[in-house]
Order: sequence, then structure tokens, then C-alpha cells
Amino acid sequence: MRDVAYWPKSFLDEIEQARVENSPKLWALGGPSFLYRTPQTTVWIDPYFSGTPDDAVPDAYRATAIPVKPDEVRAADVVISTHDHVDHCHRDTLLPIVGRTEAACVAPRSSAKLMREWGIASARISDVQPGDRLRFGDVAMDVYPSYDPNEPDAVTFVFSSGGTELFVSGDTSDGPALGEVGENHKLTCALLAFGRTWYMNEAEMLATAGKLRPQTLLPFHWEFWRNHTGDIFRFFELYHEGERPFEVRVLLIGDSIELGAV
Repeated sequence: MRDVAYWPKSFLDEIEQARVENSPKLWALGGPSFLYRTPQTTVWIDPYFSGTPDDAVPDAYRATAIPVKPDEVRAADVVISTHDHVDHCHRDTLLPIVGRTEAACVAPRSSAKLMREWGIASARISDVQPGDRLRFGDVAMDVYPSYDPNEPDAVTFVFSSGGTELFVSGDTSDGPALGEVGENHKLTCALLAFGRTWYMNEAEMLATAGKLRPQTLLPFHWEFWRNHTGDIFRFFELYHEGERPFEVRVLLIGDSIELGAV
């Protein structure tokens, strides 16, 4: 999997050492992968730091560089997986991070099963399902259903910390619990995946965001797989056709957002 270039370690140093004093900060790391940091806690979200899988579907190639080498990660309190697809639960990304840190793993049944098969100790894995609530340091995590037709065990999360709330979507499509999330939480930001083949299209994502009612929508995954990307231009055309109760920020790989400043 050497088809995409890695960024120099200076970027990892930058994000691991950045000062986070008040509200959480979120970095986009390509496709489904994000780093969420608070003053006390470092959470890696669906980390996938590898190239095109050997068994990828025809014409699907990773289209972004890889910003982090997993065997160089030194700051990790929690690693979450929303579901067991390779770009959300990846052996050669998870094992180096877990092996070199004290990180706990949070995952639904399907991902947790893979983690145990790869040799991660059960004591370090929290199997979760919708309705669970966990806390790590200054971060509370509420677990909700996902509506991914390709993965029935998938889950979504709401992270709460420092007076902010972040919806972590994985590859979910629309479903009843997303309206529940919008009713139960005052979301600061919501991640939602769109693209072709496996994800919501542009109109579906906007409709789903309307149910979640975040202050800011953060679209992702649209840039990640060649020939399966989303049309970001069409997305903004649709966004500006009507009055929307949320703003939109597009985070390119390496970009960050401070949730408390949204």
C-alpha cells in the first residue's frame, strides 16, 4: 500500500502538541479520519493511515495523501471505530497506535471482534451499542444507531466536552435516530459523509443535516476515493438554493476547527 505519499512527521508533531485550552479542536485527516482533542483527552476517530487496499473495488483508489504514520503516534487516549469497513477499522493503523500508547478502543461489535482477532486485549476494548454512554477524561460519548446498509452493527456518536457537541457519523445515511439526536442535543458541529456508491448524495446529506440541526455541517468522505467522490460544487449549489438553519465548513486534509469558536 505505497501508492500515496506520507506527510512529514512535523505535521503529526504539530497536531499532537498544539495547545488546546478551552474548547475541543478537530483536525481532518483525510476521508473518515479525524483527530479530536480537548484540554485533557485525545481521541482518534476512524483512523485510516494507509493507501489503497489490495482488495479495493475496481477503480477505487485513495485520492488523498496520508498525513500521519501510525507507528509515530504518541498521543492517544481513545481510538474509536464507527464500523468494521477497512477505512474505519484498519489493522495496520490501529495496532501501532494501541501498541505505543495507553489508548482505549471504543467500537461496535463488528469492529471489536476484529480488534480482538488482531491481538488487542479485551480489557482495552469497550464494545458499544446504541443507548450506551461513556466518559473518558473530559469527554462524554453518547452512542446512537447508524443507518449504513453495508454494516448493520455500525454506530454513530455524540461527543460532548467544554460546552460543545460533535456528531460523529461514520458512513450513516438518514434514519429515525438522527432526528432524535437533533432533539436531544444542541450540536455544535455534525460530520456527515457524502459521495457516490456507498454514501448519501448531496441532497440527502442536506436533508439529513436539517434533522440534526447543527450550528455547522462538516461534509467529509467526498474527496477520498477516486471515481466515488461527491460533487462539492453541486452540494453548494443546493445549499444556497434555500434557507438553511446551519452553516457549512469544508475541512480539507490537515485543516482544523475549534468547536467553541463556531
